[in-house]
Amino acid sequence: MEEAEDRYKNGGHTLTDFMGSEPTKKRKRRTSFTPQALEILNSHFERNTHPSGAEITAMGEQLGYEREVVRIWFCNKRQALS
Repeated sequence: MEEAEDRYKNGGHTLTDFMGSEPTKKRKRRTSFTPQALEILNSHFERNTHPSGAEITAMGEQLGYEREVVRIWFCNKRQALS
């Protein structure tokens, strides 16, 4: 705690100043889906709320999004319905 107080007195006012190190990983920017992509995703979701890994990969390639982005979209969509 004394170290943080010393940093504050010496002009360190950000969280990383108090922690003493820079963050190692930055968050990825939020993905914006096109209306066409949302239409396809929603249509697939109506037929199957839990697509297989192969289906997710195929949708990602078809839509031009990373597989992980499509997987997270399905997770978020299921969560929103809970």
